[in-house]
Amino acid sequence: MLRSAFDRADAVVRRAAERTGVLTGSATLLGVGLWQGVQVQGVTLALWVISLRVLYLDAVATFVGFTAFFALAGGLLLWEVTRRRDEDRYLYEGPTVDALIPVYRDGEVLERSVESLLDSEYADLRIRVITEPGDCGTRGVAEALAAEHPAVEVLENGRPGSKAGAINDAVARSDAEHFLVFDADEVVAPSFVPAAVGALEHGADVFQGRRVPEPTGLVETLAYCERALFHASYKPVELTGFANCRSSSTAFTREALATVGGYADCLTEDLEFAHACYRHGLDVEQCRNHVNLMEAPHTVGDLWGQRKRWRTGQVEVLHRTLLGKGDGSHRRRLLSLGRLVSSMLGSLLTLTLASKFAVLMLADLAPFYLAPVLVVGATVGGLIVRDRADGAVDGAHPVWLATPLLVPFFGVLTLSSVLGYALTWDGDWFRVAKTAGS
Repeated sequence: MLRSAFDRADAVVRRAAERTGVLTGSATLLGVGLWQGVQVQGVTLALWVISLRVLYLDAVATFVGFTAFFALAGGLLLWEVTRRRDEDRYLYEGPTVDALIPVYRDGEVLERSVESLLDSEYADLRIRVITEPGDCGTRGVAEALAAEHPAVEVLENGRPGSKAGAINDAVARSDAEHFLVFDADEVVAPSFVPAAVGALEHGADVFQGRRVPEPTGLVETLAYCERALFHASYKPVELTGFANCRSSSTAFTREALATVGGYADCLTEDLEFAHACYRHGLDVEQCRNHVNLMEAPHTVGDLWGQRKRWRTGQVEVLHRTLLGKGDGSHRRRLLSLGRLVSSMLGSLLTLTLASKFAVLMLADLAPFYLAPVLVVGATVGGLIVRDRADGAVDGAHPVWLATPLLVPFFGVLTLSSVLGYALTWDGDWFRVAKTAGS
């Protein structure tokens, strides 16, 4: 009893320390950004017989750089999602392919992914739902779908307790060579499987599409916009050869999974998988012009909780990498580590952008603070137009116009995740309520 009281007191202290750290860290970064933003910089231009000294605020230079970076990132993303699909490589029949759907307490949404996969344009598709022991509700739904559709099979996870274990177990028990992984709430486009299998048959080790939250309301649209910002931020990094392959809307060969040693049992097994594929030099074909849907969080609390879980998982992957967990070439391990560190630092620095933005507004330098707003807005707006034209989404709540306000959110989220991982995370993870639109 005394031990229990001590544990509760310790948990309270740790939570308080985390919140205090987030507030203090956020205030510090905002203060640093403000101090930097008002600094006057200068550059001398030699023009024949005269020299011209140009003075400018540090905030101006920062936002010129940010605008250039996001114009590149957004332009690359829009080019990718609008480029013509290589339908000549699509396969509509061929080897048996397993579509794996790991589930846990997903009975209300499971029909979404199963029914969409049944509408796939690939003929030789086997849909395998992997349930957890004791999850009778979800298993009942899965068995009802299997009874109605011969292509659906139900497996019980032989390595229970994680999505990674479910995927690895299902692959080990299969006779297929090609696999696809989806979440229970995904709506898979009919052409996705033919495109993915075609890519694998033409030599790719991994095929990754784009999965977007359905922007059906205010919070749901915020989730869509947040993902758009992340997809854009990935693009410059991918110029170095690093691709973000995941454990949803993903296809891979048996050989590829064996090369990386399977999915790692951690909070964000998909991020660890992406880095493992990079460390081993696997050929990852990233195709964001293939879009599947996921159910978005419906409350601000769920949006925060889900994103914090994902970011805490990033901290865990960074920790694992620092500890030397994960093989591959030495050079690629260092580059993988650099990618993780730069991502974390970049997110933290978004808080300094907020105060530098305020400096520009107070100085009435509209061209410099409106330019990045327009670039970010144009990127997200362009994605919405494209996804709507493709029939992936019906539209979006007007709150998408406020997408630039989400940028500092990444800094607060990262601070909370780093401190939470160090102080309060107990290995559990946040579950978002799924309703299938009900």
